[in-house]
Amino acid sequence: MLPTKQFIYVSFLFISIMIHAGLFAQGRKSEYIQWSSDLILPAPEGAQEQIGVAGVFAGVHDGVLLVAGGANFPDAMPWQGGKKRYHDEIYVLKLDEKKGFSWIHARDARLKQAIAYGASVTIPAGVVCIGGETGAATYSNQVFLMQWNDAEQSVIFRELPSLPIPIANTAVTHIGDSIYVAGGETTGKVSEAFFRLNLSAANPQWETLPSIPAAMSHSVAVAQSDGTHDCVYIIGGRTASASGISKLHHTNFCFDPATSQWKEKHPISDGNKNTNLSAGTGVALGADYILLPGGDNGLTFHKIETYNAHIAAVQSESEKQALQKEKLSLIHHHSGFSRNLYLYHTTNDRWEKIGELPDNAQVTTTLVKWKDYIFIPSGEIKPGVRTPKIMVGRILPDKK
Repeated sequence: MLPTKQFIYVSFLFISIMIHAGLFAQGRKSEYIQWSSDLILPAPEGAQEQIGVAGVFAGVHDGVLLVAGGANFPDAMPWQGGKKRYHDEIYVLKLDEKKGFSWIHARDARLKQAIAYGASVTIPAGVVCIGGETGAATYSNQVFLMQWNDAEQSVIFRELPSLPIPIANTAVTHIGDSIYVAGGETTGKVSEAFFRLNLSAANPQWETLPSIPAAMSHSVAVAQSDGTHDCVYIIGGRTASASGISKLHHTNFCFDPATSQWKEKHPISDGNKNTNLSAGTGVALGADYILLPGGDNGLTFHKIETYNAHIAAVQSESEKQALQKEKLSLIHHHSGFSRNLYLYHTTNDRWEKIGELPDNAQVTTTLVKWKDYIFIPSGEIKPGVRTPKIMVGRILPDKK
């Protein structure tokens, strides 16, 4: 079993919500999440160590966690002239509650191309992988199903219909056999497009749905009940602009498949103050909760973008160097991304901060839920810096 690093007592916090905001569902069992960050992604073939990757495909199929692709800076940080490298490795983690988790050396476990910053979602048939970036501003519209063949100890792929546009840093979720894709970065712009693919149709094809209310990328998509039926929630994100200064979002949009309409819900908040959040992860819990662990509140991100814009605008070489020095100092003193745990109650349209992650928060990665476990594999923990760790949260009943 996984060693315990820290306990976040959601039970106490849920009770606090019940008392102060009336959000606690009567009769619901209290729970807590036991967090660990002891799992480490294996070193890639031919390398001495694993430094971590951002923008991975991740999901569960047939008793294993699949973590695929991603990008990092293996030689030097970008401000030191380091080049981003894209990867095609697939890591396979055997999931066994009794024996523990163990890495499998899978045969020929590689994607068909090195790629990062796509989107992925787990369905019973496997892991649906969507789009991605294969180079700077070079985006893919390819969609495929990634599956685990336990008999052959290998990863297999099945092609699915391509997206109408190439996309990266998009948000994806599913309701039943329907896959929903929202926003992202496409060639030359940020997208407001919203697509659906019904895999149970006789001839599955992507359907264009009403656009999300704002063009944005790096959002979180979660399917959860609004108290009546499952809806798609698109939470947070950011929008790049021609000025180089992105617009940051604290928005919370809900798409109702029954009416094909969007509604704007209460923005991301700690219960008192709204907060921007992008490049984070999210998961549906219980009948009507959404948990957002970590994410980027954008405060330092905005400062770095502002420095970049000023450096590009000034003519004096000495002024450029001075600004560059200030920017590097800001990067080197970056304290990491938000570790806050935000809980949203869909039925009452209320947010609450319920604690913090016990370790560095990971962004540009994919949260995966398996049974009562939450996996947050690798990702970025500071500008340019990846972690090889896999954050694991185990949801347990409170026995007190």
